[in-house]
Parts: sequence; structure tokens; C-alpha cells
Amino acid sequence: MKKIFTLILATLALSFALQAQDARQRSVETIVGDVVAQMPAQTAEALASDMLDLAKAAPESVIQLAAMLQSPEMGANNRIEYAINGLTNFAATPGNQAWKPAVKEGLKQAAALCTDPVNKQFLESQLWLLGTPDNTVVTAPIDSKVLRKSATSQEKCEALYLKERMLGVVPEKDILKAITDKSRTVRGTALRRYAPPTEAFAAKVAKKFKRLGTEGKVDVLNWLGDNKIESQLPLILGQFGSVKDIASAAIEAAGKIGGDEAADALIGQLGGENGAAALKALKSFPGDLKEKVAAALGNASGQGRSNLLALAGSKGMTNAAEQIFALAAEGDPGAIQALPGIAKSTDIGRLANLLDKAKEADVPGFAKGFAAALKTLSPAEKYDHVIKIIEGARHPERFFPALALSGTDEAVNDLVEAANAGSPEAVKALGKTGNYKAAPALLAAGRAGNLTALKDYVSFVDRFEKDVDRKCNALTDALAATKDTDLLKNFLAKLGNTPTSKAFAVAGSYLGNPDTEVAVAAAQAAKNIAAKCVDDLDATTKANVLGKAIQAFQARGTADDGYAVDEIKKMLAETQAGSPIFTLSDEERKAGFEMLFDGTNLDKWAGNKEGYRITNNEIYVTSGYGNGGNLYTEKEYRDFVFRFEFSFVRPGANNGVGVRTPHGVDAAYGGMCEVQVLDHDDPIYAGWLKDYQVHGSVYGVIPAKRIKHKPLGEWSCEEIRVQGDHITVTVNGEVIVDGDIREACQGHNVAPDGSNMNPYTVDHHNHPGMFNEKGYIGFLGHGPGVKFRNVRVLDLTPAAKGKKR
Repeated sequence: MKKIFTLILATLALSFALQAQDARQRSVETIVGDVVAQMPAQTAEALASDMLDLAKAAPESVIQLAAMLQSPEMGANNRIEYAINGLTNFAATPGNQAWKPAVKEGLKQAAALCTDPVNKQFLESQLWLLGTPDNTVVTAPIDSKVLRKSATSQEKCEALYLKERMLGVVPEKDILKAITDKSRTVRGTALRRYAPPTEAFAAKVAKKFKRLGTEGKVDVLNWLGDNKIESQLPLILGQFGSVKDIASAAIEAAGKIGGDEAADALIGQLGGENGAAALKALKSFPGDLKEKVAAALGNASGQGRSNLLALAGSKGMTNAAEQIFALAAEGDPGAIQALPGIAKSTDIGRLANLLDKAKEADVPGFAKGFAAALKTLSPAEKYDHVIKIIEGARHPERFFPALALSGTDEAVNDLVEAANAGSPEAVKALGKTGNYKAAPALLAAGRAGNLTALKDYVSFVDRFEKDVDRKCNALTDALAATKDTDLLKNFLAKLGNTPTSKAFAVAGSYLGNPDTEVAVAAAQAAKNIAAKCVDDLDATTKANVLGKAIQAFQARGTADDGYAVDEIKKMLAETQAGSPIFTLSDEERKAGFEMLFDGTNLDKWAGNKEGYRITNNEIYVTSGYGNGGNLYTEKEYRDFVFRFEFSFVRPGANNGVGVRTPHGVDAAYGGMCEVQVLDHDDPIYAGWLKDYQVHGSVYGVIPAKRIKHKPLGEWSCEEIRVQGDHITVTVNGEVIVDGDIREACQGHNVAPDGSNMNPYTVDHHNHPGMFNEKGYIGFLGHGPGVKFRNVRVLDLTPAAKGKKR
């Protein structure tokens, strides 16, 4: 503030050559914006140049500046006020008188339009600075009349704000007068105007103290404490015996100021009616209290001792450890509660002994102290210490929480064993392990009716499970394990953040729940899943489930439910139609192709028809299944041309086409081969994917030419031609594999020496099924997120040629 006013005064000495217009041809809005952005100016010359720009644009520039003023409480007016005040002083400077009328007119209009009383007074004060009609400069009337008794609190506060704006600081006489005002707002406004205060001014304030009421004394004590006025500590300490509000304010102020005198006085209050306030002040005391507290503990009793123990524990005063342990052994509640603050790893043994021998009511306190003593140890060290103690303990279950805190796999195994033996303490401890391997045992306990264990299980799933499909399955298990309304609502909410097609179906199954709140929770989950599902949702199923969701929301009928219904209706309106029903082209029909999947049914397929489900006339793969979860053609083939279209829905999707493969084997090894279907562009494969693993490769045998896939959701065409040992793979018209598998492995599909290391294949694995003469064609599920359509085949074996399709 001082720097700005210095610049303004410096400006008064400068004269300027008058210019007719802005040389840059800027609008008034641009001029005002440019000037405000540069406030406060860093030099007198820069300020003078800015003010000249504003003066040329007056009165419009002044009106626009005033319109930018906000409520003073928001503290956002500094730049605007600097600009207006600078312009006023510029226009009042000898040599710049030509600009005064326009600036004055702008201030008059702005003041007339202004509705905020504080801003209005500021604008009027600028008019006063421009003086009377004879162009003499006068000082604005800032005397103490505005603090008269008849003025309202708002008027008094406005006066204080105005004086600070015009003078840079509120005069002491006005602050001292305001301190005695009955209004807390006026007192607070005045005291905040003077910060940081001098010791001399604080002494003047202290002289007013006796004349103040309770609220006034509290305000002054708070002010003295906030500003750490050490010279007024005698006044502050003298108020400890006053009424509660004053005493509390004095105690808080003493705690902020600090020092030995304040510390002794505060410790002396711990055993009386001000004990809670004194304890709070001492917990944040700016100084070392260890020796004073230890000395006081020796003679303390009752509430005073309890507060001293709480203070020692909260501030970790290990120098008082022996006193605290001795009292804890006697069953002192305050000492037991202080143990966590002073316990060290060297105290593990005696804390274990105290915990094992403790009365049942004292067990939680000693358990916290024991856990605190273990805190600095590594997980393995914690486990080793605790398990040895458990082996010799009379009450081993009391140490289960500490065992759980180690979080080790060994701890989980031990607790699971104890839980299986019927220990409820072990089940409870499993929920505190922070180890996801505890989840199955928690689910088992939840299925047996332990709702706390079930909640812990879901908490673990929500915290640790990152795979959305596994998370969906886990939450589905939890939902099936309870009928508790609150738990169902909670679990459904978490399911709503698991955007898979299965989660959508599970949420839909709860829409008919008789409890309205559960049904609405299911509706909310279904809406959330549909909005960001990583899978394709069948349009008919989607419409059915979301239609029921609308009914659930409408049944409850709150305003938020109405918004949810609108969201669903918009979602349904934007739902896109699926693929068409496909037929063979004339060329394919003439060649003898057979349609294996046209979009209507899987009648020509065998195997996993749940994981490979028809969605929007497409085969959609919903999860990973391994060797037993594949989809196979009904008939076997020798030589053939296999055509299909594929689209990746999820990034990183992984599938494959089995060639001449039996059921139930890994086709890459037990079949002739697996032709890789992989979104190899996804970053998860960067840096480690082998060339024989990219899309189209004869897995482990013939690497494919790497292609750039289309964006997620777009369709590509693929053809796989198999004739004898020769295989050709074409994607979107580009041949990416054209080779002979027998030549690729030099005739050695397995290692000649009978080992598992085959030097003749690029992946160095045995491929015993590579020379199969016939087998099934299959889609091989390695994970969710890929779909197929328009699947057809041309059988090239001699017996099949000429057959009418």
C-alpha cells in the first residue's frame, strides 16, 4: 500500500503533453482492461502513462472502472481502487487540469449508480479529492464523527474501511474509540485494521479493558493472543479467574503467547474448571513442556493428573514414560490412554505383559499402546514379535489386531486358521490386515451372517481390485450374501462404478426389490453403468433394464429422481442400433461358402455360448475363460477359408482363432495353431510383446507383419486360408502372414531330444498338435472386450468341393 501511494504522490510532480486520442486506436473497454491488468504500477512513469490513457477515455473509463468494484468483503477491489485513486490524483495535478472535468463527471455518474455503501463512499471521497469548482484541492472529511453513537454498525464499519482506503491505515484514535463500541462487528473491524500492533498501542488498548463488557474483553484477549503481545501477559493471566468465556479466551491467548510464566499458569489450571481449555492450549503450546509436566505429574491427582497424562501422551513426552507405565499398571485410565503417545519398540515386552494380564475393560487401551510400540518395525519384524508373544499368551486373541497390522501373508494365514477354528476376534482382525488375501475368509464369514466381515470384504474389493470383471464378480458375491437393506444399497452403489455388461445385468436383477430404496439404488447403479459401460450392451436388454429403472425412480419421485429419469430417456434416445443380419455375397455363394454366424443364432457352434453371447446381432466376448471356455464350430475342417469381421471394444482385448484344434486344449500348442487376435496397439503391451504375438501371427511359429488397428469400436475384415501346412492371413485386404508351418519349424514341431525346449520354433516351445490333419475352428477367449460378426467358411477339402451350400 505504501509503495502505491508513494507512486501516486510522485505522479503529482509530473506534467504530460496532451494528446488528442489513443495512438493505438483502442476501445474504452480495452484501455480499462489494459490498465487494470498492470496495477499496481511498478514505476511512477508507468503509472503516469496508464493514468493519461484513462483520463483521455473519461468519463466512460471511470464509469467502467467503478462498475468493476465488488463487495468489499471479497477483497478483490485493490487493483480497481489503485486505478481510480491514481486517476483522481493525476487529474488534480497542476498541468493536468484539462482532464479534471471529465474525470469528475465520471465519478459523479459512477457514485450515483453505485449501490454498495462502502464503494459509494470511496467514489465520493475521490470527488472530494478533486476539490471545489475553483479547482482547489481539499482533504476528504475523515474525522471521528462517523463513529458517533447514533451511527449504525454498518456506517461505523464503512467509515473504518474508507479511512484505511484513503490514508493507508486507520488512525489509532478511531480504533480505540471503536473498541468500546457495543457492536462486536465494529470492534472486530477496528482491531483488524491495526495489525500487527505495536506494544505501545497494545498498552492503550489494555487501558480500555476494564470498561469493556464480556464480549469486548473476549475480543481484546483474542486480539492480544493472535498478535502474541507478550507485554500484556499479566493482564491475560489475571483473567483466568473470570467468568467462563473470558477465562477461556485468556487461556487460549496465553497458550499462543507461550513462555515459562504462561506454561506454569496453564498447568496450574489443569485440575480446575478451566482444565479442558488449559489442556487444549497446552497441546499447541510453543515451547518445551516435558520437564514441567513430568515434575507436575509427581504431585498431581484426580482430573489434574488425567489432563497431565493426556498432555504427555499427545506430545510424546517419553521422559515421563516410567511414571505413565507405573500408573497404567495400577489401572489408571488416563495413563492407559497415554501409552500410544510414549510407547517405543523397547517397550514391546512389558506392554505385551500388561495387555495379556489386563482387565477386559482396559484391553482396548493397552492394545493401542502395544500397536504403537510396533509401529516403527517392518511388517516382517512385527509378525515375528507378535507371533512369538501369541504362542505364550494366556489371551492370544488380544494380540490378533496387532498381528493383523503386520499385513503379511503369514499373518493372514494364521488369522484365517483361527477364524476357521471359530474365533470372532480373528475374523474382526482379518478386516484390518490391509491384505487382499484376507478377502475370501471375510466373504465366508459374511455368508455365515457376519455383516461386519461382509462390509470389510467389500471394502477390500473396492480398495484393491482393479480388474473390473473380477470386481463385478466379487461385488455380486457380496450382494448374494445379504438381505440387509443398508448393505445392499452400499454394495449396489459400488457396483455402479463397475461398468461391465454383467454388472448391468446384476443391477437390473435388483430393480424389483420390494424395498424402494434398494430398487432406487439398483436403478442408479444401472444408469451409471449404462452411461460408461466398457462393454456393448444389448439394445433390447438395455431398454428393458433402464425402463424398469425409470419406474423405480418414478416410484420414489424426488426432484433428483426426476433428473435421473431425464438422463435415462436421453440415453435411450441416443442408443445406436446393432449390426444387420448378414447374408453371403453372390460371389461367396457361388464359391460355396457357408454362413456360420449371420447375427441371429449360434446353432452352428458348440462350447461356451454364455461367454460368447449374441449382443446386437454380434458375438460379444464378455470375459476370459481359458481352455474350457472357447467357442468351436460344430464340424471339423481340414482345408478351408475362414472369413469374419472383428472389433475391439476394450483396449488391449485378446482373443484368437484356433485352427484344426480339438476341444479343451490350448490351440496354440494342441491344435495346428492359434492365429492371434490382439489389440497390440494398446500401451499395456509396449516394450515386451514378442513379434510372434502381434495380431495375425501364427502364435509362436510365424510372426505376422504388424498392422495399425482401427480405432476402438470400428470393424475390420479378416480372412484365414489353410491348405495343408500353408497358412495365409489377410486383414483389411493386406496379407500379413503367408507361410508354411512345417518349413517354419524345419519339420520339428517338438524338440528332437524329447525336452520342453524346442530350438526350431520361434517361441522355443513344443507344438505337438501343429501337424493335425483336421480339427475344429474356434474363437479362443483370453479376455473380454472383442466382438465378431459376419462369420463364414469355405471348406476346401476334396469331399466338400461341389457341395451345395
